[in-house]
Amino acid sequence: MRRFASVILATLLAVSLVGLVGVGSAGAQGGNERQGVSGTQISVGGLASPPSVLNVPYQDGFAGTKAYFDKVNKAGGLFGKKLKLVAQLSDQGAPSGNIRAVRTLVEEKKVFAVLPIETNSFAGGKYLSDTGIPSFGYDIDAGYCGTQEEVLAIENGSPNRSTPGSFDQCPRQNVFGQSGSYLCFICPSISPAVLAKQIGAKKAAILTYTHPSSTACGDGDEASFKRYGIDIAFEDKTLNFGFPDASADAQAMKDAGVDYVATCMDFGGSYKIAQELKQAGATGVTFYAPEGYRQDTLDKYGSNLNDWIFRIGFTPWQGKNLPKGTKEFLAAMKKAGVKPSEQSQTGWINAALLVAGIKKAGKDFTWSSVNDAINSITDFTADGILPPINWAAGGDGHGPSHEACDAYVAVKNAKFVPEFGKPGQPFVCYPDNPQPANLDTPYYRPLKPGEPDPLAANG
Repeated sequence: MRRFASVILATLLAVSLVGLVGVGSAGAQGGNERQGVSGTQISVGGLASPPSVLNVPYQDGFAGTKAYFDKVNKAGGLFGKKLKLVAQLSDQGAPSGNIRAVRTLVEEKKVFAVLPIETNSFAGGKYLSDTGIPSFGYDIDAGYCGTQEEVLAIENGSPNRSTPGSFDQCPRQNVFGQSGSYLCFICPSISPAVLAKQIGAKKAAILTYTHPSSTACGDGDEASFKRYGIDIAFEDKTLNFGFPDASADAQAMKDAGVDYVATCMDFGGSYKIAQELKQAGATGVTFYAPEGYRQDTLDKYGSNLNDWIFRIGFTPWQGKNLPKGTKEFLAAMKKAGVKPSEQSQTGWINAALLVAGIKKAGKDFTWSSVNDAINSITDFTADGILPPINWAAGGDGHGPSHEACDAYVAVKNAKFVPEFGKPGQPFVCYPDNPQPANLDTPYYRPLKPGEPDPLAANG
C-alpha cells in the first residue's frame, strides 16, 4: 500500500471525511468536453491550500506542473497546442473554499483539466467527479475515491487485506491521485514490518493520536507486526495532536527495551517523542518516519535525525543511477529556484499523467476520451519516478495495491542516504492483497531486463 503519507496528513488535518461534502453538478449536464482547447492552447487550472499547521508546501504543486508543461511545450506541445496553467487559485484551506475554487475553474476559467489539486480538504471532489472533467492532485483525502459511504464500504470489504479480490474499485474514475486514488485508513501496511526486519529490531513501539484515522493506522501497524512476528513491547494510542509531554511514554519505552518506534503521526509529533526518549537516556532507537522527507527538515534538525528512516513512495532524490523522470524533475526545480518537495513532484507527476492521457486519446481528445485513455494505462511510472501504477479496471490506480513497493531513506551524518534497495532498483517490493506469509523474499523495482515479474508469476 503506497499511500502512507496520505493517512498521516489526512489524520492530522482531520479531513478524511470533510472532503466528502456533496455539491451540485454542472458540467455533466451539457458541458463542453473540449472546453479550454483552442487552435493553439490547452488551458489548465489548479488550486492549493496555504501551508498548513504541518507547514506542508501545497503551493509547490504549481511549480512542478508549470515545469512539466514547459518541458512539453519546448518539444512542440501536444498536437500543435501549448499547455498553459491559466489559473492558480487558493481554497484558503477550507472545504467551502475548495468547492468554490473547483467550480470557478470549471465554470468561469473554462479549463480543460483541473490540476494540480493540493489541498487540506478535497470537498470539491464530488463536483469534479460529476462533471467528468479530468482532475489530478495530491491524494491525502478519501474524496479522491468516492463519497463517505462508498469509501467506508470499500474499506470494510476486507480490513485485514487477506482476501484476494474483496476490494472494490473507487467509483470516481476521472479523479487521479499522484500515486493512485485509493486511500484506506484501516488497511495494515506491510512497510513498518519490512523495516523492522531489515534493521533486526527486537522490540517495537507503536504510538498514534486519538483521531480515528491515526488509531486505525496504528491498528494496521499492530496487525502487521503480529503477522510477521515483530515483538510489540509498548503501545500508546491516546496522544492528542500537539501533546505537551510524553516523558512517561519515553520512560516506559526505555524500560521495555524498545529499539524501534513506528508512529502514525506527523514529523513534529514523532520528533518530540524521539527527543523525550533521548532525555530518558534511551540509545540505539530507530524511528520509522512515514512523513517528513524534505530538505528543510534536514536543514533544521541535522544530526538529531540520525537513526531515522523515512519511507517514501517514489525514487529517492539522493540515489545513484536516477531514472529519467527524477533527473528531469530535479533539474527543472533547480532551474526554477524551487527546493524539491513531494508537493512540487506531485504537480510534475499530475502533469505527466495528463499529457500521457491526451497523447493516448489522440488529436480529437475530449474529457471522456482522456479519462478512458488514462484508465487503460497499466504501467504509469512518470519516467521512473514511481513504481508502476495500473490505472485499468481491477488495477491499483483506483483500487488497492497488488504489491507493496517502497523506497527507504536513512539519515546518516545529517544527510539523506537511500537504504535497502539496489543500484538502479530503489523500490523494495512484496506482493500485497494478499500479503505474503513471510518477508524473506523481497524483489526490487524497476525490474532489470530479463528479470521475471513476480506479480505475473502470481497470476
